[in-house]
Amino acid sequence: MEYFIIMNLCAGGNNGQKIWPQIKEQLKAAHASYQVVFTEYTGHAVLLTQQLLSRIDATHVTDAVIIAAGGDGTLHETLLGCKRYYHDHASDQQVPIAFLPVGSGNDFARAVKLPRHWQQALNNILACKQATMINVGHYIDLDNQIDGFFTNNFGIGFDATVVHLANHSSLKHHRFWGKFSYIASILNVIINFKSFQADIQLDSNQQLTFKKTFLLTTTNIPYFGGGIDIVPDASVLDPNLDLVIVEKPSLWQLILFISMLFLKRHLRLKFIHHFNQKQLVVHTQDDRLGQIDGEELGERTYHIKFDTVKYPFWIGHN
Repeated sequence: MEYFIIMNLCAGGNNGQKIWPQIKEQLKAAHASYQVVFTEYTGHAVLLTQQLLSRIDATHVTDAVIIAAGGDGTLHETLLGCKRYYHDHASDQQVPIAFLPVGSGNDFARAVKLPRHWQQALNNILACKQATMINVGHYIDLDNQIDGFFTNNFGIGFDATVVHLANHSSLKHHRFWGKFSYIASILNVIINFKSFQADIQLDSNQQLTFKKTFLLTTTNIPYFGGGIDIVPDASVLDPNLDLVIVEKPSLWQLILFISMLFLKRHLRLKFIHHFNQKQLVVHTQDDRLGQIDGEELGERTYHIKFDTVKYPFWIGHN
């Protein structure tokens, strides 16, 4: 097996830089054959992935695995690079992706039950013998006719606002307090956040309008925000996506929502709407922040069609 590593040294508050020498030692001890490239800026992993796949094809490597070593953002870019490459280059076999979690959130690792520690996760990658086909999110921007992919979720509004603040929080990469940066960000935006209208089309062509949308997340996995269970039963093996819409709650409802969220019973609340769909369309009327796999999309209106596609992942054994 030949491993092609895309290493984000900045992941997890430069945690990648600290552990890369140890990763090399573990690969050496396992007599693993590998090549490594390093990301230098946001979006670089997309290009690096395409270059590695071109190299793999040119050298006729038949047993390759691409390892995304970083956080959920690095994994997102690696998937995007793979899908873009295979869109332009027809192939009977797609190179599988492995994920080595060295970031601060690692929601995908939780979702597929990867070991939380990178050493055990790397052992699993090296021991894996066969790829697993999983579902990843696919979307089309209907206004611009641009498509993309996500492993975790695509959020608009409050969710994305919280991601924006969490990404810029000094707590995000703290060894012990990083997981609380999301909670701190939630408290920071609760008072001033303005609701917005969202128009939804379900795969039955049913049209729904939510005029006071507070949180809107289309998710492929149970988690967002570093381990918060937004849809506890979501699975990458389910070809459907889960849409969660929270209408703007009162203070009491908000307290109830947060409490029920940590008890994993929030989907029972009347102001929360949950849909499990093969495909759906989301259309917002006002400019709002968006996020995809924890990466910021900026502030704009959204007219997005969602569905899923399959891609091979080198998940290994638990």
